[in-house]
Amino acid sequence: MKDKKSSKQRLKDLKKADQRIKRERGGKSSKKTGRVLWGITGGITVCLLAGYVSLAVYYQNRFYPGTVINDKSYGGKKVEDVKNIIKKSSEDYVLTIKEKDDKTEIIHGESIKLQYKDGKELNKIKEKQNSWLWPIQIFKDKDYTISVEHSYDEASFHQAVSQLACMQDANMTLPQDAKIEDDGTAYQVISEVEGTALDKEKTIEVLKKAVDERKTEISLTEEDCYLKPAVLQSDGGLAEEAERLNKLTATQITVNFGNGKETVTRDMLKSWMVKNDDGTYSFDVNLVKPVVIGWSEKYNTYGKPRDFKTTGGGTVRLTTGDYGWRVWQDKTTDALIAALNAGQSGEIEPTWLYKGQTHEGNDINGTYVEISIDQQRMWFYKNGTCLVDTPVVTGNPNKGHGTPKGGVWRLKDKASPFTLVGKKPDGSIEYEEPVNYWMPFNGGIGIHDLTKRSSFGGEIYLTNGSHGCINTPLDNVRTIYENIDVNTPVIVY
Repeated sequence: MKDKKSSKQRLKDLKKADQRIKRERGGKSSKKTGRVLWGITGGITVCLLAGYVSLAVYYQNRFYPGTVINDKSYGGKKVEDVKNIIKKSSEDYVLTIKEKDDKTEIIHGESIKLQYKDGKELNKIKEKQNSWLWPIQIFKDKDYTISVEHSYDEASFHQAVSQLACMQDANMTLPQDAKIEDDGTAYQVISEVEGTALDKEKTIEVLKKAVDERKTEISLTEEDCYLKPAVLQSDGGLAEEAERLNKLTATQITVNFGNGKETVTRDMLKSWMVKNDDGTYSFDVNLVKPVVIGWSEKYNTYGKPRDFKTTGGGTVRLTTGDYGWRVWQDKTTDALIAALNAGQSGEIEPTWLYKGQTHEGNDINGTYVEISIDQQRMWFYKNGTCLVDTPVVTGNPNKGHGTPKGGVWRLKDKASPFTLVGKKPDGSIEYEEPVNYWMPFNGGIGIHDLTKRSSFGGEIYLTNGSHGCINTPLDNVRTIYENIDVNTPVIVY
């Protein structure tokens, strides 16, 4: 507290001393000092004014420091200088085109006659920078973005683009879709190939835009200018399709024809498959059936020549008739396709339109009717045992009614009783003959009784033969009728 009072007192003492000195010096000294001070102030003001004016004049045709236009600094530069810089950059403009396979090409501004178009935007910016307000504006933000317009010759541009190596058809590799291929053992998905073919119209537009925007580099890949495969491995559909194909072609089916087998190979399955409108696969009946027909021709014995050992011990050659194995082609084809579509591997049998008794030898296996025209005799064997040995009367050859021979026929039917009706060429009835047993085997020719006939065998057939049928004693024909089945072979020689 004592120190604070001492300080105040010293201050008062100094003020009193100062006042005393001023009184002693008088008024002359005060006036002189004032003039000096005013002189100094006036000089400073003149200098400041001169500096202000000088800078205002300087920036009348120059951009303020820190002026940035389109990301480039032009502070202190005249408008015309900036225009010349832009013009020079136009003349030196180069567009680098990045292509696939690390290839690049360039388009020179000169080649397309690129020129700077003065849109007076630089002048407008300068006008906004009032030079007399530099003390204020010099410290403001001066970052501008303007559209720098250029012009170029359309014909020259298109010519330059057309001469690019990447635009030549000879240098383009078309893209390839992902696909399914068979390697011989299975179907697999082959990846797509990108290729180097460009969408020419799009490429021209991309390059044109790049020039318009004065870009110095453009990537045709990034701009999506290349043609793309329509089908990609990653789509998933191909993998599913390959799986379906592998399943369909993995089916292993063997067709057993009795005396031989045919295996459906993978190549067959591939050739039989067709793709439906809905994307599914199936086996085409028109492709499968010809193969079945080929198999039929190989294994059918129906009507084919065969050797037969007679009751008398000799062997005769049978060259006609309708007995034997015959594949029902339509039914067999349908059954095979059904098994294939179901993917059911295994062994199947064909559907037979006609059957023999066995696949061995001449297809005859112990049950048959044997008729000898020369001997006028008939035998009926069942399971290797002769049940009937009887004389008969066959057709009269001298009247054109000879019984066809040299073949083996299937028994077509059985009827008891039955009325035989003979007709004339004009369709009128020639005769009606009731019989007890009727067993046709070759058209209208069959085995039957004829009770009005008192004797059989010998040479009766040459003078009083039938119209072609096998007239048989009643008891014997009854035995045959009671023990024979339809489709039993009837041999006539």
